[in-house]
Amino acid sequence: MSGSGSRMMQMPSPRSSRPTRPVESAYRVGDVLSLKSGGRAMTVTWRGPVLFASGNWLICQWFSNTGELLQEMFPEETLEPARPNSHISPTGQKRVR
Repeated sequence: MSGSGSRMMQMPSPRSSRPTRPVESAYRVGDVLSLKSGGRAMTVTWRGPVLFASGNWLICQWFSNTGELLQEMFPEETLEPARPNSHISPTGQKRVR
């Protein structure tokens, strides 16, 4: 394309997608949480905003049935404080002692 008559599309600045103020999180690093839909107790290792989505996100770690350390990022609204003595059976179903 020639320079005359063609216009380049301007992309928004990556900084413009950042939240202007971090929203206060309900949880802190070290809190033990679980998914509202059920699952293993997980420990929060990081919390804060991310560029690709709004709201607070948390990185949590937990151990699988085989003892493997797992880690994933979750939106804060999908988590809740873990219930005491909440465990997962080998079939993956939640049970409370």
